[in-house]
Amino acid sequence: MSRVFLSLGFLLLSFALQAQNVYEQVMLSLNSADGVYQAGDTVRVTARSTAEGSERVLMQVLSYDKVLYKKEMSLKSGENLVYTKVISEPVSMMVKVNPVSDPKVSTTVGFLVAPQEFVPGFAIPADLKSFWDGELARMRALRPEIRITPAVGVKDELKDKIECYHIEINMPEGNPCRGYVAYPKNAATRSLPIYLFVHSAGVNRPANLSTASFVTSRALQGYLVIDINAHGYLDDQPQEYYDALNNGELKNYQSREFFGISDYYFHNMYLRDVRGLDYAVTLPVWDGKRILIHGESQGGGQALALAGIDDRITHCVAIVPAITDTGACLDGRKCGWPARSNAYYAMSRLGPDVMAYHDGAILVSLFEGKLYVESGNIDTTCDPAAVCAGYNNAKSVKSKEIHYYPWRPHVWGYIEDRYKDDWAEKVYSHRDAFFKAYLKGE
Repeated sequence: MSRVFLSLGFLLLSFALQAQNVYEQVMLSLNSADGVYQAGDTVRVTARSTAEGSERVLMQVLSYDKVLYKKEMSLKSGENLVYTKVISEPVSMMVKVNPVSDPKVSTTVGFLVAPQEFVPGFAIPADLKSFWDGELARMRALRPEIRITPAVGVKDELKDKIECYHIEINMPEGNPCRGYVAYPKNAATRSLPIYLFVHSAGVNRPANLSTASFVTSRALQGYLVIDINAHGYLDDQPQEYYDALNNGELKNYQSREFFGISDYYFHNMYLRDVRGLDYAVTLPVWDGKRILIHGESQGGGQALALAGIDDRITHCVAIVPAITDTGACLDGRKCGWPARSNAYYAMSRLGPDVMAYHDGAILVSLFEGKLYVESGNIDTTCDPAAVCAGYNNAKSVKSKEIHYYPWRPHVWGYIEDRYKDDWAEKVYSHRDAFFKAYLKGE
């Protein structure tokens, strides 16, 4: 199973609270199974109500966080047409319905028109590859000092099956590369593909932490796993340590001010990922061919970026990627996460001079492997149009696939319960197939 299923414990309480605010009596549907239309198509949104009689609701049409249209109407029991329109231009939109009597209760569906037409807001810098080749050479000029320590938290029943340990590797600047490595103890020399996992945004939540439990679970499936924490902070610390960083040194790290390459936060994050991979490829069990990078949200953005930066990567799995199309506002759309600060900087020289060199939608243009992407049509953190712009810019890949879901918000755990089985069948099954094919060497 994906780590999205393994690391959602921290969301259970907030999900339970949000679930109370779902408009259970109404289910929104589209006349497109995946919420994708072409220019000139007729979009139809219907609402099936299970309430007796009729109820007054507010219907809103939104695009890039702006309300384009709203209307009060009555929903009767059964099917109701709530919105229809012929749309001729590329756009990402959502329709939201809530009872007038209780605005806190709502349900939403999303769709895209002509997603293949989206292009990144930033142009591809002419020296993109040579710039990153130079950055990697500069990092590698510092001789790696690798500190290996015993793993914390390996289950007793796995200790005879899985080799697992913690690594720390020095960096020219900033925090070291830190994380976990694991692989089957009985693995033959040059037999295992690499699985590099990179983390979603945040500091102090369980999903932000590199752990022995995650790498061992993946190693059991037949991978050489390396899990690099995004910030280079210490692993296996008390919760108070991470809370202090979240409220102090790393507070709002994604939006901190920068003046150039050297102080752009994600720069060293990417370099730490490569530093970890530099170590993984020295292990005798690596098959010498296959390297997959996988991440969600901030991790998805790292995956797209690293797939372009490091030409050893052969497979990339980017789930609702952030740090992608960070200059979308230049095209009149919502910038990729972190959207607000990116909208501020994109208009300045720091947009093309700094952000473009770290934008997943730009860097993936260098990727020549196999690409898998997922997008949520009601994702208000990483707008699906920004995700599509990155996907469309991956023009040198061997193969690529993107899967949309009309009822997925940014965090998978917040999908309404009634859609989760459908999502697993229509989206997750494709992700699972991609991983299985990778393990088989396909």
